[in-house]
Amino acid sequence: MSEKKQPTSPQTSPTSLDVARRAGVSRTAVSYVLNENGKRNEHVSEETRTKVLQAAQELGYSIHNSARSLRKGQSDEICIIVDLPLTIHRTELYVSVQQHAFRYSYPSVVYFIEGLSSEQVQDLLVRVFARRPLGIFATARSMTTEHLALAGQMGIDNIVLYSVEPLEHIRTIILPVKQAGQLAAQHLLERGHRHLALVQPDDPLHKHGFEQRLDGMRSILAEVPGATLDILPLHFSLADAYEMIDTALVGEDHPTGIYAYNDEYALLLLGALTDRGLQVPGEIGVVGTDDISLGELMRPTLTTIRFDPITLGQRAVEMLVTWHTGQPLPEEFTHPLVPQLVTRGST
Repeated sequence: MSEKKQPTSPQTSPTSLDVARRAGVSRTAVSYVLNENGKRNEHVSEETRTKVLQAAQELGYSIHNSARSLRKGQSDEICIIVDLPLTIHRTELYVSVQQHAFRYSYPSVVYFIEGLSSEQVQDLLVRVFARRPLGIFATARSMTTEHLALAGQMGIDNIVLYSVEPLEHIRTIILPVKQAGQLAAQHLLERGHRHLALVQPDDPLHKHGFEQRLDGMRSILAEVPGATLDILPLHFSLADAYEMIDTALVGEDHPTGIYAYNDEYALLLLGALTDRGLQVPGEIGVVGTDDISLGELMRPTLTTIRFDPITLGQRAVEMLVTWHTGQPLPEEFTHPLVPQLVTRGST
């Protein structure tokens, strides 16, 4: 006679009550800890918080984010809207946003809208707004006045933009590119260069940023007798960099100090100058902007301008989180961005 198998009870997911029992605390304390979302609850001690988190980890307990979002009528996401080509600098920026959002236990989601039609962008943004994200971080170009109005109508008011020009009625991180131009010109003049040049990208997206850098350089050179400034148009390719060097950096009176617009153009230029046998910084000094990680790996290392000791990603997340939680923004994040020169081997 075969032996009957006893039915096994179905496995159930651990509950908050299980966590409370394992941690030896009240269920209310568990709720406080697991629903903090980056804002520490003053009613919970660090010892209790540690016990709850350890018990939750041991039991494999997790909050169902979608269910929690439905209860709150809002998701915990920080949404990043990207309407520009993905470069090294922008990749590092979005990674920085994600890392700092994670420190507050907020997930971040990136939506790429470059190349979409206006109708597709509108449809995507409606879907994003309908998710009721905690906050949105985007370029000024990606969020038009109509988009911002639509976001407001759908209950989204926690938006931070970044831009090279001031905007009204919206929290914006302004990149001080005119001051960057001034800083680059001052540094190259201090290095003994009197004939300077500014690289002009052919991408229309860079038009305003180029004009601001140019104004900054001109304002410094206007006070230096005998100092001159050339504009070097450049398409982002090695062949065009070679052509620019062969035409603009020859003869006795060619520019010797070049502000290459940003780090990516600077790295392109460094490679082309090396291939053409020109010594950097012996014959040509090169300055970039953005302080991307590759700048320290090049030889020579790249002199660059970073916009602030606080990263743009960290500043954006702090602004979104403090607005969401109703806390005052820490003082260091209230100050305008200040460009800072990072002197390395290329000058």
